[in-house]
Amino acid sequence: MTIRQLIGFVLVALLTYTAGWARTYTEAEGRAAWVRMQRQPITENTFRETCDLIQDMGQTNLPLAYEWLAEYVPKVKKTNNRRWTHILLINWGKAKESLNHFDEAEPLFRQARQNARPIPKLYCDALTYTVQLYHSWDKPDSLAHYLALGEQAARAINDRETLALLLNFRGASRNRAGQNEAMCADFNESIRLATGLPTKYALFMARHSRASYCLTNPQEQVMAFDSLLELANDSSLARNPRFYERTTVYFRSPRPTVLFKLAQLNILLTDYDNAGKFVDMVYDALVRPNPKAPNVPYFNAEMATMRVYQGQIKEARAFIDSSRRQFGGVEAQIPYSGYFLAAGLLAEHDGQLTKAIEYYKQSLTKGVASGSFSRIPLELFYVRALLRLGDYAKARQMLLPLTKAATADQYSAIGLYYYQSLAELNKAQGDYPHYGQALGTYYAIRDSLTNLNQYRAVQQILARVRIRDKEEQISRLNAENAARERQLQRERLFYGVILALALLAIVLLTLYVRNRQIRARQREALQQSQLEQLEKQRQIDLMHGVMQAEENERLTIADQLHNEVNPLLAVVLLNVSSALETVESDTPTEPKLRKAQDVLASVTSTVRRISHRLTPQLIEKQGFKRAVEELAESINLSEKVKIQTIVVGFEEALPISFLSDLYRIVQELVHNVIRHAQATEATIEVIEHDQHVTILVEDNGVGIPADTIGDGQGLQTIRGKVALRHGQMDVQRKADGGTLVVIDNIEVPKQVKGKSESVESEIS
Repeated sequence: MTIRQLIGFVLVALLTYTAGWARTYTEAEGRAAWVRMQRQPITENTFRETCDLIQDMGQTNLPLAYEWLAEYVPKVKKTNNRRWTHILLINWGKAKESLNHFDEAEPLFRQARQNARPIPKLYCDALTYTVQLYHSWDKPDSLAHYLALGEQAARAINDRETLALLLNFRGASRNRAGQNEAMCADFNESIRLATGLPTKYALFMARHSRASYCLTNPQEQVMAFDSLLELANDSSLARNPRFYERTTVYFRSPRPTVLFKLAQLNILLTDYDNAGKFVDMVYDALVRPNPKAPNVPYFNAEMATMRVYQGQIKEARAFIDSSRRQFGGVEAQIPYSGYFLAAGLLAEHDGQLTKAIEYYKQSLTKGVASGSFSRIPLELFYVRALLRLGDYAKARQMLLPLTKAATADQYSAIGLYYYQSLAELNKAQGDYPHYGQALGTYYAIRDSLTNLNQYRAVQQILARVRIRDKEEQISRLNAENAARERQLQRERLFYGVILALALLAIVLLTLYVRNRQIRARQREALQQSQLEQLEKQRQIDLMHGVMQAEENERLTIADQLHNEVNPLLAVVLLNVSSALETVESDTPTEPKLRKAQDVLASVTSTVRRISHRLTPQLIEKQGFKRAVEELAESINLSEKVKIQTIVVGFEEALPISFLSDLYRIVQELVHNVIRHAQATEATIEVIEHDQHVTILVEDNGVGIPADTIGDGQGLQTIRGKVALRHGQMDVQRKADGGTLVVIDNIEVPKQVKGKSESVESEIS
């Protein structure tokens, strides 16, 4: 069988797919579903659903599926999704080609190539389908052109699968040209490239082609295809891809394809019993799951022919009648030659030779039956009927072109029927010398095939006997193993119980020890936690004491500055002022006294500011909020930094020490802005909540340098004060420049609000 016949069979089988995936629609249901889907936007999900609908409808109404494709492809093209467009065009063209509508498939594959050109892998796939088209169409010039383009594109992207497929088609084309050595070299190279690929389509096709063309002995071919069945069971081949998953050349039904080939070979070997078994397996795989598929009438005609070979005439009539009903229309217009072959064989069996000859004539006018199980030339059946009618001249005319085929496949059904007819013809025409030669060749072929089939039958019987012996041996061994296993189970149960008890004791002991260890670690961890808590509390108390001592020291110093130093400075300043009043303006001492007066005034002002910083009396007099605002106002007078304040709360009295700490934190943060930030604007937010206080200081300065590690002395001091009040401090560099300092959860002292701390001293 040529590769065109093989591909024709496989592609016709594409119209049938796994029944478990398919849904059967009536035309009305299908059209309603189509209208509903076309209202939806095209997404990956809706595209797949639409492809499923087209594929499902194609089982029973192929023209409607074609109509939908013609409507859907332009819509998909508008999405600019080349993969979707590629899937639709490739499958549409492949469906046309599978039914030998080559002129309709050609423009579809042309569009597929144009669409896939920017995507190398899709372009390689489109070129491979084009090569397949022209191989099936038998256009050698176009085939050679696209073979060259495909090989160039595949080598450019190192696409081994495409190269293997193209080499397979090139080898098949060389078979037509009689270049057998080059053909086998192409098939071997295709096998080499395809070996190791994740998907096995190319490898399967190459091995199938090599077995079909490079092996000429039918018996050797049977052995080769028997071994190919193992590859056909590979998961990548056994899986049936959906419509939207098909982009590259693949085999729809690899196992039925091998079974189909084995059926053909057994027919050639006239082993009709085995051939019938393989034919039944193909029929069960491809027809029974989908009895309404377009390829069913073709298969039924083939089944009728096979049943005639087997001598099962009643079943043959049932199949041919079913085929005729499914084709419909006038019998003479049935498009399949296999139908007329089966009808002719049945008519010949009934003795209706004239009718049989008419059927045989029509079978010859319908072309080659690419999906036929029988490789026996149709002319041999025609010649047999002519001989029975006595039309010897016509019979010899029909036999002459078959001489080459009969010589090439001499030890097969072709040679058997050819030499049988030739012997009968020579005998009828009185050519006894040639009659004897032809009859001798016929008997030699018949005996060879009989012996071969008997040998194969004996081998099958021996295989069954060996299998039966092995089964008995296996049963005996299984019984012995079962008895031994029962004994072992009893022993295992006994030792298992002992082991389980021992393990239980070990587990309980382990749990007891582990529990004691856990409790010990828990006690140790609790003690450690208590020690850490005590140490932490000691550190807090120590820090609180230090800060309280510092605060007391500040108050003492501020009090001394205010009550002792300030009055003395005031007296000195008063004396200098009095002296200036008594000294005349033009005396030499007058400038010196005035200078001393200015210095004393400056010192007095400085001492007053120092005392105020040491203990901000403004908090006691006007409140914390006003103290913060006055701090900002005093800095704003410099006109170098503009500070905005937002103070919320602090309406009720709080401990002065707490407010002083807050004030000094704010004061230190503002001091950092002035010294380090180089900012022109800053914002201070101090917000009192129910149980805590939040401070936020933000500026537009240079921000914290990226390579800064750790805090400076000022920030460390602030962190210490915040930690003392159980708060958290976070310093961040803002994305647009500047620094953001957030201090949160500063605990408000647990004192009744409205009760302020007593003030040890007051600095006016």
